[in-house]
Amino acid sequence: MCFSAPVSFAASAFIATAGVMALRETTLKTERPFASVPLLFAIQQFIEGCLWVLLPQTGTGVATHALTQGYAVFIGVIWPIIIPLSILLIEPDLIRKRLMQVVLLLGVAVAAFTLMIILKYGVAVQMVNQCLVYTNPVGGGFWIRSAYVIATCAAFFISSHVSVRVIGMAMVVGFAVAFSFFRLNYPSVWCFFAALVSALTYWHFRRKKTDDVKETLTV
Repeated sequence: MCFSAPVSFAASAFIATAGVMALRETTLKTERPFASVPLLFAIQQFIEGCLWVLLPQTGTGVATHALTQGYAVFIGVIWPIIIPLSILLIEPDLIRKRLMQVVLLLGVAVAAFTLMIILKYGVAVQMVNQCLVYTNPVGGGFWIRSAYVIATCAAFFISSHVSVRVIGMAMVVGFAVAFSFFRLNYPSVWCFFAALVSALTYWHFRRKKTDDVKETLTV
């Protein structure tokens, strides 16, 4: 992200707190993967904070390389799978579940392709104009980017939960802003926005818990 290490670390702490609070609001095991999304984003932001610290000191050393591959795994492998899967697990409607399964299959394909690229070529990171820019020899064409956005965002809009759809809308807006104004390092910028948006996961579970209590009282 083109801010700084302190911003990445502060975001990591804030998002981790939201994740812990979200987990405390869950009542079912199937809710825990979605509630854990902010915690995973917190780890990702912490990794990027470490890259901000290491790059000026050690350059592209062993530690920097390992952290970069870890960051790439979060972006390209974990998110295309965990996001549709976690939303699928909390969806009560059967038809919507089936649509999400299609999105999940696409996510698995995207993740498998990305993992192959990481293992075969690796991902590099460098500072360009005070931005962290991640690159690989294959790059990301229109179809790859489109498949990735569908895999990571479509399940939000299929969900029957209003709060989940709101989170998805914020994710897409964040991607549009990142791609339009931060073309050089939009994956990093979008992940930063998405990490902050993931804090809304707590709002989802808090809202659901309140609705459940109201429903119980009216029965």
